[in-house]
Amino acid sequence: MKTYLILGMGKSGQAAAEWLSRQDAKVLTFDDHGPCSLDPNNIPWDQITAVIQSPGVPFSYPSPHPLTALGMAKNIPILTDINLLQQANPKAQFVGITGTNGKSTTTALIGHVLNHSQRACAVGGNIGVPALSLPSLDENGTYVLELSSFQLEVSTPLTLEVAAWLNITPDHLDRHGTIEAYVAAKEKIFLSARHAVVNIDDTYSLEVYKRLKEKGMDVVGVSCVQKSDIHVDQGVLYDNYKPVFDLRPFETLQGLHNYQNAATAYAVCKLFNISVDQIAEAFKTFAGLAHRQEIVGHFKNITFVNDSKATNADAAVHAFNRYADQAVYWIAGGKAKSGGIHSLKDFFPTIRHAFLIGEAQSDFAATLYDHTPCTLSGNLDKALTDAIDIISKEAPDEPAIVLLSPACASFDQFQSFEHRGDTFRHLVAKMLESYT
Repeated sequence: MKTYLILGMGKSGQAAAEWLSRQDAKVLTFDDHGPCSLDPNNIPWDQITAVIQSPGVPFSYPSPHPLTALGMAKNIPILTDINLLQQANPKAQFVGITGTNGKSTTTALIGHVLNHSQRACAVGGNIGVPALSLPSLDENGTYVLELSSFQLEVSTPLTLEVAAWLNITPDHLDRHGTIEAYVAAKEKIFLSARHAVVNIDDTYSLEVYKRLKEKGMDVVGVSCVQKSDIHVDQGVLYDNYKPVFDLRPFETLQGLHNYQNAATAYAVCKLFNISVDQIAEAFKTFAGLAHRQEIVGHFKNITFVNDSKATNADAAVHAFNRYADQAVYWIAGGKAKSGGIHSLKDFFPTIRHAFLIGEAQSDFAATLYDHTPCTLSGNLDKALTDAIDIISKEAPDEPAIVLLSPACASFDQFQSFEHRGDTFRHLVAKMLESYT
């Protein structure tokens, strides 16, 4: 009987424990913040086949988790649930998607196109569905996996039919230390990939593209700001410099960021020999994902938008671009990311009022000072109430957008960005009920 130590018992760790138990393996678990099945000082290292490390557990910076370090010192393999999924499904094909922003939408969109074209497909990974909760697939099946820097940093090289790269902006530097280390972790996605699709619209991604070309890898360039193998110009998708179809009619794929997601998904699906017509049909029926510029309610002149997935300033840019010609009342804050909201400075004069929450509220208020009226609301419930009060007093008849686009992580007040977005949706629904 094989014995595995699962390090970290979040969603992926729990799914791994259940899956390994079904394989008749012996499972030991450890979590710094919850119950575990063993004393860390009495781990039977001589019996352990591998350590299965969850994404939330530090692997290298600022230092490995003590049990990770012990396992490595004893030459025990440190794996992820993605590695186990590949080992268990050796005949299936795998697609991996990484980048700072847009991963989930692109992953879901690729899965939607594959399903629409009658391909056996399972979508999971960092998108919120643990890899080991996915069904088994044979040689006719394809796993489409969102891969974070945390997963890629730990995983042994993944055999991918296609590895897709969206973009890079500084993020998760508390886990990687430097932007260079962050890029290096993500770049591991290409180590055993057959094809690469790389968006070249930022400096870091362009350098990755050049490195892959120099190595002789089959790589497709994607762009929304310049001509490339696959590119978008004024909403029209081009393949090999020839127009393919117009993205502008697809309601859930609006904005430059979604054009990037769509162009990347198109490039991946073309590598699976899916026809242009099938891809266009699937794009048209794509429902989009929750917490990404999701309209969750209307009240009189006010539209409420849940963009909780915008966990950094670069992600929040997209919502501001979309509502550039409207009166935006911004709910922001949480656990701050490196760089704060300075990159949003061009939008500050256009924001009618900012309602700030969480750990970052004082810092954000200082950044916005002299540019944007602010209220330190503290929490989401109060921010929503404050926004409605301000709008009713200052602009009772003007169309207004109450935009939750926090530009922060959620972990100071919520379990996840989904929890934050669901809370906002619930608060809006509760408020609407009180007025009916």
